[in-house]
Amino acid sequence: MNKKLTIGVCGPIDLRLLDWELKEQNLPETNTFPLPTHFINALLHRGFNVIAYTNSPFIEEAMVFEGKHLKVCIAPQRPQPGRRFFQFEVKELQRLIEQHPSDFISAFWSYEYSWAALRTGIPTAVGLHDVALQILFQHKDIFRLVRWAINYIVVTKAKHLIANSSYTYNMLDNSTKKKTRIINNFYPAELEDQLKVPVQKSNHIVSVGMGFTHRKNISTALHAFALVRKKHPELEYHLLGAGMEPEGAAQQYAREQGLEDGVKFMGVQSYDEVLHEISHARLLLHPAREESFGMVLLEAMIARTPVIGGKDSGYVPILLDGGNAGLLCDINLPQKISEAILKLIEDNMLCKQLAQQAYTFARNNYSEEVIVDQHLAYYSEILEKPLSPLQDKEHVADSRSIMRA
Repeated sequence: MNKKLTIGVCGPIDLRLLDWELKEQNLPETNTFPLPTHFINALLHRGFNVIAYTNSPFIEEAMVFEGKHLKVCIAPQRPQPGRRFFQFEVKELQRLIEQHPSDFISAFWSYEYSWAALRTGIPTAVGLHDVALQILFQHKDIFRLVRWAINYIVVTKAKHLIANSSYTYNMLDNSTKKKTRIINNFYPAELEDQLKVPVQKSNHIVSVGMGFTHRKNISTALHAFALVRKKHPELEYHLLGAGMEPEGAAQQYAREQGLEDGVKFMGVQSYDEVLHEISHARLLLHPAREESFGMVLLEAMIARTPVIGGKDSGYVPILLDGGNAGLLCDINLPQKISEAILKLIEDNMLCKQLAQQAYTFARNNYSEEVIVDQHLAYYSEILEKPLSPLQDKEHVADSRSIMRA
């Protein structure tokens, strides 16, 4: 009989979204991102024991929380880690992993989390969720240079890589491609229940982006909305994410350019609030110039919220099925963006058609059921043995009930 496998997941994990019996405890804030959190939940639902490795800038010493089937190990993080080449963070994560080892580690992003996992010698698959060199080209600063250098170390050292899209894969050199498998990002099984799609959409459009940067291109979107606003003064534009807070970089730019009318600067919001904004919006505008995948687009597709994205923006055209699952335009030109917005808000039939096509395409290609099984099959290949979850129906049922609570 095969040994029951414990899978480690190392990355930025949102403890508030974990489906386990300790979710109501007063847990410390951590560096967070929904995707690795959803992946942990998916493994729990399939009956695996999981150890989560993450870190937090709000603790002084390492902390460990243990439930029946999930253990969470949190390492401390010090201010300005880039100036120290993330050495403290890597060593603390490595120490925790070695004290609480798993049989296999799935590490998210090719930076400090993956570096720590690889240094332990435990079999590890490193997830490539962005293209470090492309980010460095667009943000020529010391921090991105450090990130690129860590990425280079990780990608060189790793034996098994997972590219989150064909776009990410195609940006790799030939030697790296040989050890890389393409497995797309996914949306969690419970997303449709969380979205609560309204019968009637609100009178706003929405963009979600982390950073008011050239890459995220919110400045061009603001100019485009100003053009739309001339014809539809009742329409609002909601901006969510870092840099989009009241009096933040986006609002300061909008004020200087005379583009504030109708724009609501909301900043960083909880995952639930982001989903609420997306599901209630008339459309989601994604003006990013480059995107290795585009999770917010996928969430909008499941929410049946029509999407506008860049025709040359990395993986976006593929995620939108070449324009069958959303409108594609030249997101470098405000006039082209405004034309796409007007086309959607003035054609209700087109909105419904695109929304349904996007939903079907997402369900068939990016669901948890489809993608997580691909991960597990790849891990089985790496370990050269079948994976053996707990096969505990009571455990899986308990996990699902926690998820619904």
